Amino acid sequence: MNIQSLSALLAAIVSFAIGSSVVLRDRRQRAYRLFAVFCFVLCLWHITTFLQATLEWDSVYFVSLVASVAIPIASMRFFRVFLADERAARAATPRWMVPLAVGFIVAIGYAIAFRKYRLHHSWTFTLALGGYVFGGLYASMLELYGKYRSTLARVEKTRIKFLLIGGLASITFAATDFLPKLGLPFPAVGNVLTIIYLYFISQTLFRYRLLDLTELLGRMVVIATFVLILAAIYGLLVAWIPADQSGVFFFNTLVASFVILILFDPLRTAVEGQVQKWMFREKYELKARIDALRHVLTNVIDLKEAVRITISSLEESRRVTHASLYLVDADGGGFELHGHLGPRPVERIDAAARRPFFERINATRLGAVSIEQLEREHSAKGAAPEPETETIDAIARTLDEMNAALCIPVVADEQIIGLLGLKDERVREAYATDEIDLFRGVAAQIAITVQNSKLYERMKERDRLAALGEMAAGLAHEIRNPLGAIKGAAQLLIPQGDAAHPLLGDGHGVPAEAREFLGIIVEEANRLNRVVSQFLDYARPYRGEPQPLDVNEVVRKTAQLVTPPPLPSVDGTEAAPPVEVHLQLADELPRARADAEQLRQVFLNLAINGVQAMPSGGKLTISTALRKAGRRSTPMLEVRFRDTGVGIPGQELKNLFIPFYTTKDKGTGLGLPISQRIIENHGGTIEVRSRVGVGSTFTVVLPLFDDVKEAKPELEARASSG
Repeated sequence: MNIQSLSALLAAIVSFAIGSSVVLRDRRQRAYRLFAVFCFVLCLWHITTFLQATLEWDSVYFVSLVASVAIPIASMRFFRVFLADERAARAATPRWMVPLAVGFIVAIGYAIAFRKYRLHHSWTFTLALGGYVFGGLYASMLELYGKYRSTLARVEKTRIKFLLIGGLASITFAATDFLPKLGLPFPAVGNVLTIIYLYFISQTLFRYRLLDLTELLGRMVVIATFVLILAAIYGLLVAWIPADQSGVFFFNTLVASFVILILFDPLRTAVEGQVQKWMFREKYELKARIDALRHVLTNVIDLKEAVRITISSLEESRRVTHASLYLVDADGGGFELHGHLGPRPVERIDAAARRPFFERINATRLGAVSIEQLEREHSAKGAAPEPETETIDAIARTLDEMNAALCIPVVADEQIIGLLGLKDERVREAYATDEIDLFRGVAAQIAITVQNSKLYERMKERDRLAALGEMAAGLAHEIRNPLGAIKGAAQLLIPQGDAAHPLLGDGHGVPAEAREFLGIIVEEANRLNRVVSQFLDYARPYRGEPQPLDVNEVVRKTAQLVTPPPLPSVDGTEAAPPVEVHLQLADELPRARADAEQLRQVFLNLAINGVQAMPSGGKLTISTALRKAGRRSTPMLEVRFRDTGVGIPGQELKNLFIPFYTTKDKGTGLGLPISQRIIENHGGTIEVRSRVGVGSTFTVVLPLFDDVKEAKPELEARASSG
């Protein structure tokens, strides 16, 4: 047994492993199946070559001859399918190859039938078969060269060039493995290069990006270096021991194993770091910069500061020329720009207007969308129907509006809360897959920072409300008592009809101007009293009496109060002119656990707000429904108040539920905060969606009554059908 036969055994094992891994990954693609067949044919040839060298069986020798005849056919069929253009399909096997293969198979069969073994040991047959095999393999490389000449895309052209150079080198060195049989010494490197080339082709099937292939070369260097170092450690501890000292050999083998296990992790890290630093210095520096950025973001709670640090770090990495960070807006209808690098991109990305883009983002929520991927899909579609190509073009236009070649979603709780756009205009394919993974880690850290920022804001709001609650009782006494005195004095001074004034007596009437001012005093005192009362309602702890109730019945009573004539609102302003009120109530709606009076207060406030948003008339639609359960929740009840009014600008949506914030002339700014407080105390939420000039929708979401939770499967089925 020599090094040549051992390398053949190694090539057989690795070829079989590579072919199996490819066919197990995806059997449906024809190129994958043909590559697996090519690997298995090479495996058969190498294993029979090894057995022939060690056992010298003629039967095994004939099997190796049959396998060698199949090698160029398997190679040509794979490369033609792999490089095929659907618009110009070609036969998988060249015509000239079939009769030659049949001729060799007939000759081999004849020799087996008539035991003409010497025929196949003759140099004539060997040279003819060798010429056929290597001629067919070089013909496969000619197919690659033709594809290289006809390809216009620079990246794809470079990718095919790698395959062509590697294939020519592997075939040439495989031919040199036969030189020792001619008496010409030559290192046995053909089999090693063959399995390396097979592995490279398998990765080419899985990886479409050129940078991924160069990264693959780097990993192969890392593995080779690591293996050599470990082999050197083992050799130094074991190789010097004489063969007759088995005890010492066993002891040193055990010591070498322990040393390798101890050094494995730190040595691997050191080798990977040095190779990456040596071969891919820019990537090494990018990883260091991203790791530092993620470490800094873990200690940042302010969202604006986090955005500033992120954009600044991306700029300092020198791998990003354009960057943009979008975060979801208050109503969830789009994403607003919070920071950028380079030319300013579009300020807002509307989810409805960019539907194809967000459908793709949702489909790859844990991945990314790149312009290179879209270009490959577009070229692969070719003569596909126009709607399919239009979808790809729409996604590409959205990336262009973001000034991005790569978009990574920012995901929290399985929801997309932001978009991170990146671009390096100096390079066509700027980021390899592992670099995209680094940016994905930044997006994940940004999501955590956004959540922490929201939690911090809620904590500040809670502390502020607690302080307001402590002030409320004292404020009520300090304001209400003087207000009562002022109001009573003003009312006492206002004359009542023709009767004599109790303080001024007969003939001492109050002038008309004074009576007007006294009326203003009384009116403003009443208004301040309402503000104090609402403030107390907002700050007072929850004292409702929740009971099982029919939400539809509460909605009906509310609608009766909203219909004309208009009623005074919670803030004291008059409602808008009568509008059409439509009810869309779900049948057999499950009960909710709530306080009927407080729920009616919320519904009335939302309904009156909707009416006031339509000064020129319109339609107010109040609907109830059962909301379908998500992955981590139970079904909920929802009540929607949808108007066709003027709508709410985006900058005002953020402040709707802030106490004392109002856009009304005589509003207190406490109606919506009180409503939100009531619904939150019931375990629900209020959602808002609005478009200027179209209208607004306020949705009250309430949990179900406990008794109906046992019927959760039935409720989910009803929600799905609804």
